[in-house]
Amino acid sequence: MASFSGIGCTSGPSLDGLDLCHVEFTGDVQTDIWGYRIMKATTIPYTPEWQGLLRTACQLSGEQLIRLHVEYGHFVGQTIDEFIQTEGINNLDFVAAHGHTVFHQPNLGYTFQLGDGETTAVHLKYPFVCNFGNKDVALGGQGAPLVPNGEKFLFSHKDICINLSGIANIGLRGLQGYDVCPCNYVSNMLANLHDSKLEYDPEGDIARTGKVIDDVLCQLEELDYYKQLPPKSMESEKIENSMLPLLDTDKYKIPDLLRTFAEHVANRLADACKDGRNMLHAGNVSKQNCVIKVLVSGGGSFNTHLITLFKSKLLNEGFDIEIADSDTIVFKEALIFAFLGLRCLLNQENIMASVTGSRFDSISGSIHRPVHSSSSVTRIIRFLMEKNKHRTDSTSSICSS
Repeated sequence: MASFSGIGCTSGPSLDGLDLCHVEFTGDVQTDIWGYRIMKATTIPYTPEWQGLLRTACQLSGEQLIRLHVEYGHFVGQTIDEFIQTEGINNLDFVAAHGHTVFHQPNLGYTFQLGDGETTAVHLKYPFVCNFGNKDVALGGQGAPLVPNGEKFLFSHKDICINLSGIANIGLRGLQGYDVCPCNYVSNMLANLHDSKLEYDPEGDIARTGKVIDDVLCQLEELDYYKQLPPKSMESEKIENSMLPLLDTDKYKIPDLLRTFAEHVANRLADACKDGRNMLHAGNVSKQNCVIKVLVSGGGSFNTHLITLFKSKLLNEGFDIEIADSDTIVFKEALIFAFLGLRCLLNQENIMASVTGSRFDSISGSIHRPVHSSSSVTRIIRFLMEKNKHRTDSTSSICSS
């Protein structure tokens, strides 16, 4: 058994802040069985200035975007370093981050996450891994969602994992994963328009007072994205262009739009779970009546109105729906990106073709060394050398016999 200590960092389209998760992974590299323990975790809220910069990044000129890419790299590195110092974190092996997605057009062959890795590494004493999606896109994959790739190893006791973040995604034991529909990205925006003091709709209380607008719900359900088969991923540009115009705040009351949107999300999630069950049990009649275990995490899990609607859609349908503990709800994505970073450093495949639709499984991520050598780099290299030594000794033994 081997143990590694890392930090995962993520930033979602809802722009609430940087999620930082210090986690210890323990596992057997040979059997690829892993467990984890969250040690420290926090969210560093974005200032209004950073929210504005990230929200409008896609509108910048090339030179302006490069400048912001570097500035955000400094910001991420400084924020992680402050987290390490404040929490007194010692014996760290690595840091991994997803970056903040500005452009995501896998069908056109590109995805771009803000935050220059070499710049971030200047502020750290440990190997820094980022840029997890580009290789997958180059291999013909969607490059997202990436969370199901980690769920395969860390949450294998669940049949289905649902993550309710800016965009809701689903993972099926690492066999499949895709973006289901927009979630907090839209509901947070509507809540803020309703009351500028609100960053989200607390427990769905505003939506709870509204009524479903049948015509709007019908248009939402008929969006082209839902007619596509997985693997597929959703980009913010598509939400802005195809969904937001339907949620017309000049024409409809915001509580009614929030209620309608919650109904839509619950419908999409329920249908995704049913499709997932069919995929998991395809060709196995004996398992078609088995209970499907579902784990729900992500900030949307705190929206009790949405969760109630979702559960009602699957009542008596053979699904056992569990809401994750509070740390997993908030920090699961950061936890998993730490794990994907570890697998990259250990030279293990971390992005699966079955999830993204790429031509091959891959070892994805750009590794950025700290300015000076550190014990954590030496420890990981020493671990890999020892593993290779055992492999060489075993091969030599077979040859000699």
